Amino acid sequence: MSVLRPLDKLPDLNGATVLLVSTEDALLQQLAESMIKDDCASELRVHLANSLPLPSNVNRPRIDLIVFVINLHSKYSLQKVEESLNHVDSSFFMGKVCFLATGGGKLSSSHGTAPGSRAADLRWPCARFLLPEPAVLAAEPPEPQPKEQ
Repeated sequence: MSVLRPLDKLPDLNGATVLLVSTEDALLQQLAESMIKDDCASELRVHLANSLPLPSNVNRPRIDLIVFVINLHSKYSLQKVEESLNHVDSSFFMGKVCFLATGGGKLSSSHGTAPGSRAADLRWPCARFLLPEPAVLAAEPPEPQPKEQ
């Protein structure tokens, strides 16, 4: 078990390898299939993992991008991602790591309580409830005081 480093191996010509990391197996499989479906000139390989570190005895290609998928309604999902980050070299975070948040639609209690007390408010449709009022109310200018002479 080792730390993933971005320059451990030479890049493949006209190819890229994406590593999807999440506890949601069905979601990862669906995301991987949709990524591979797109027709492009380069070869895209997608690998799936529930967490890091990856076994060091496996002969794997160079990983060009790591996508951490976080379910907003699962403390376990967030906890696994936090633990996995310890096994990624800091230089990977220069454009080779991204975070994908899911679960903003419906609230599910199958994996425990949500990470925050207002996790259901993080979903995009709630943005329509924002009021058009300014964040800071404009104060009326004070009335001029008569000058004493």
